Amino acid sequence: MGEEEYYSRKSSLVRYFLHGIAFSVLLLLLEIVWAFILVLLTVTGSLIGIILGFIVLFFIIGGLNAILTEFIWSIPMRSDWKGLLSHGFVLFLVLLIAAIPRFLVAFVAPSIVTAIVVSVVYAFIDGYVAKNVGKMWELEEEPESAS
Repeated sequence: MGEEEYYSRKSSLVRYFLHGIAFSVLLLLLEIVWAFILVLLTVTGSLIGIILGFIVLFFIIGGLNAILTEFIWSIPMRSDWKGLLSHGFVLFLVLLIAAIPRFLVAFVAPSIVTAIVVSVVYAFIDGYVAKNVGKMWELEEEPESAS
């Protein structure tokens, strides 16, 4: 909906930053757990295990972003398994594409200062991308019937 009209520009920037930082930190922690799950699935199921591992990753990404989008932006999100899976897959692809400049900057100017500056800048970018991809899975309100 038109949530932009409810938030001032400063409030929106803070929310984008908060969404990006929270998403990045929580995803890092969940990816550590996911790495163990992926190794376990790969050892037991080879190629099928890797495929299942990525499906689990998409569920993690979609679920995490749905929770953060509801909490930070008060946007009700779909939480069915197909919605979370597709949400995670699309967000994974969009964030991967959006991170190309991040990788290039880190390659051209590798330093701790560069890493910090790029991380702060990308907190806003990741928050913006995560919110707008999440809006694609916004739970539509049912129209009230006049009976």
